[in-house]
Amino acid sequence: MKKNILIVLLVFSSNFSATKTFSQNQKVTKHENVIYGMISGMALLMDVYQPEKSNHLGIVYIIGSGFGASDYYKKIYNQVPLKDDYYLDTAYSGKWIRILNDKGYTVFVINHRFAPRFHYPDIFYDCQRAVRFIRYNANQYQIDARHIGAMGHSSGAYLSAMLGVTDTLITHPENPMDSMSSKVQAVVTLAAPFVLSEIGKNFDTLPASKYYLQIALDYIGELPEIKNNEFILSAKYAQASPISYVTADDAPIMVYYSENDPIIPPRQAVMMCKKLKEAGVPFKEIHNPDNGHEPLPDMQAVDNWFKKYLK
Repeated sequence: MKKNILIVLLVFSSNFSATKTFSQNQKVTKHENVIYGMISGMALLMDVYQPEKSNHLGIVYIIGSGFGASDYYKKIYNQVPLKDDYYLDTAYSGKWIRILNDKGYTVFVINHRFAPRFHYPDIFYDCQRAVRFIRYNANQYQIDARHIGAMGHSSGAYLSAMLGVTDTLITHPENPMDSMSSKVQAVVTLAAPFVLSEIGKNFDTLPASKYYLQIALDYIGELPEIKNNEFILSAKYAQASPISYVTADDAPIMVYYSENDPIIPPRQAVMMCKKLKEAGVPFKEIHNPDNGHEPLPDMQAVDNWFKKYLK
């Protein structure tokens, strides 16, 4: 399968900045509502958390949302953006973002378009656009443009993995930003789906299978192909699955998952790690026995991982 994806996207940035104490040990400047692209008049936004004592490494963080298709995000006009302070201050991912700031990383928390109105590849293209924007504006944020990391939870972990195993080619770029690489150089995933068609096996619970299938359907826009009464990895599901793209030149990936995850079957992480090993891609597999859909990362190990591979 080809690893290059042809796309055409757009434009630039404006923001509000304020210095606040978001982390325990650092003064952090928040650049709010930075516009990293425009789609049909709709702004794609990110918030940038820039610590005073920077290690000059940038991390894209993508919060999990079921690609925006979960009930929490289905409000039409007043939905809370993925990147909002409310979410960072109260939810699972906020802890890890603040610790990354404590350790000196500049963290880019991005919004993307939501399913089911938008599907693959558009949602993924937004994430790639964000990486291009960050790389193009690396001097402004005082980070290394050549070495950018990605971390995320659930659907955000999936998108982070995709950023590590694919790059894009924009033919006839309209501006210098479009010629930038969209690939990151190190990844940490928390409860990521890696094989989108791995649904509804005999040992999966029915409620979890139905929930996961609905999220996959909203994201892909169609059901997986069926063979011998089982869903198979083919067509658009293969094109959208990180496991399909693994080759030796991919970003090293640290994979966290829980053995009792009620949404993403843990076998998906095992399958991905096996594929990474076969391809010779550096990886680290860490499983929690009973943390459900929210595995607990060792943030010192995460720090070591990023510092090792973002050279």
